[in-house]
Amino acid sequence: MSPRTPSKLSSTCVPHQSIRTSARPSHRRMVCCLLAVICLLPASGLAAKKNKAPTTKTVTGQVQDPAEKTLGGAEVTLKDLQTGKALAIYADENGQYQFTDLDPHHDYEIQAKFKGVASETRQVTSFDTRWKVVINLTIPPPRS
Repeated sequence: MSPRTPSKLSSTCVPHQSIRTSARPSHRRMVCCLLAVICLLPASGLAAKKNKAPTTKTVTGQVQDPAEKTLGGAEVTLKDLQTGKALAIYADENGQYQFTDLDPHHDYEIQAKFKGVASETRQVTSFDTRWKVVINLTIPPPRS
């Protein structure tokens, strides 16, 4: 056999060194895996934060007349029955209103007024376990 022609035995055999390195993960592969795990940890933390239950309540709805025509610009007042504090806002041009960051352990009263006429007073109770409460308020027509 000449030194230039490979033997059949050497072409089919795997060198001893390559067997040892393939059985054990290389340092480069371990570093890559470690970096991948480190990169994924913050993403899993964000997913856990997104799945957290809200800690405050939101009351939203629409102000309308008996014919269900929206009343933009109506004044909507929310009163906290535990503290006695009241907060008033104006409904947008579509009659929509929203109160956010409300204490879920408090009870509230809500009422709308438009051109001197008021809706009935509605209750938002702490026994209602919904985090988003929808209350549409209807203002009757003005008395003649």
